[in-house]
Amino acid sequence: KLRCIKIKKNMGWCDDPKSKKKYNRLIKIKNKINFSYEKLYRKDAIYNYFININFNQEKTKLGKGSAIFLHITKNYEKTLGCITLSEKDFIILAKLVNKKTKIKIY
Repeated sequence: KLRCIKIKKNMGWCDDPKSKKKYNRLIKIKNKINFSYEKLYRKDAIYNYFININFNQEKTKLGKGSAIFLHITKNYEKTLGCITLSEKDFIILAKLVNKKTKIKIY
């Protein structure tokens, strides 16, 4: 099974290659953060469900790219590299995949 976590208000994803230790990782948002990140807790709830496909994470290369997620959308607008599905389709997909599932993007 995939690891599921509940999104909290203080959760983010570091997308700043200047932050060598945190780059392309789940982070806890604190008052004094001196690097850029994306908030995961949002009013539009697009990250309420998401699957991190582990792009550039095993041997992270700074600046190669961060966080390709499969996540929820309501309008199918362009993203900056993610893959979006309706909540209904996302839930169907989540039941079919596991940690060993390989996701290829062409």
